[in-house]
Amino acid sequence: MSDSPKQEYLSQVLQMNPLEQPAEILNRRKQFLQPQTVSRPSLSSNASDRHNRADAVGQINSLRKHFWSIKTDMIEQQLNDIDISDFPELTFAIGRLRKIATLRESFTRLQHRCEGHETFYEQFCKLVISSPAEAERLRSTSYAQPEATMFDVELVSPEEERKLARIVQQEFPELYALEKDWLNQLAATSKKSNTIALMVKTLYILIAIAAGISVLLILYLCL
Repeated sequence: MSDSPKQEYLSQVLQMNPLEQPAEILNRRKQFLQPQTVSRPSLSSNASDRHNRADAVGQINSLRKHFWSIKTDMIEQQLNDIDISDFPELTFAIGRLRKIATLRESFTRLQHRCEGHETFYEQFCKLVISSPAEAERLRSTSYAQPEATMFDVELVSPEEERKLARIVQQEFPELYALEKDWLNQLAATSKKSNTIALMVKTLYILIAIAAGISVLLILYLCL
C-alpha cells in the first residue's frame, strides 16, 4: 500500500475516541486492511471524499484556533455548518467542541478562581479544545518538570498547581470531567516536585550554614 492511504487512515483514527467510538475505529481498520477493488469512478469519488474531509478538518481546526474569541451562538452555528455526514470519525471532535461551548459560563467562573494563575487557566483552555494528537503533546509537556538545581530555589510552586487542580475537581466537576486524567496526573506530579523542591532548599540552607561555619572557624584560627 502507498503512504497516502496509510497516512489518511492514521489521521482518521487519531481523531477518534476509543472509549466512545470503538465501532467506528474497528470498521475503519477493516476498510484499511481489506480495501475493495477500486474502479476509475471510485477513484474520483475517493479524491472528492479526501477533499471534503480535508475541508471539514480545516474548518474544525480554524474554529479551535479562534474558539475562545467567538460567541457561543456563533460557535454553534459554525459547528452546524461543518458537514461530517460522510466522516463519522469527526463526530467526537464536533461533539466535544459543542459541549465545551455550552460550558462557557463555567470557564468564565474558573477564570476568576484562577486569578493570578493565568498560565494554568490558558493551558487548560487550550488543552480541552485541542485535537487528540495535540492534546497528548500538551499533556506530555505539562508533565515535564524542570530539574531542580542547587541555586534554583524559587521554582514555580507545585503546591499552587495541586491547589488549582483540586479547585477544578471540587468546584467545577463539569470541567474536571473534560480532563480528569490530566488534572489527576498534574496533582500527583506537582506533589512529587514539591518534595524535590523542599529537599533542594533544605540542602541549599545546609550548605550555606556549613559555609558560614567554615568562615567563622577560619577567622577564629587566624586570631
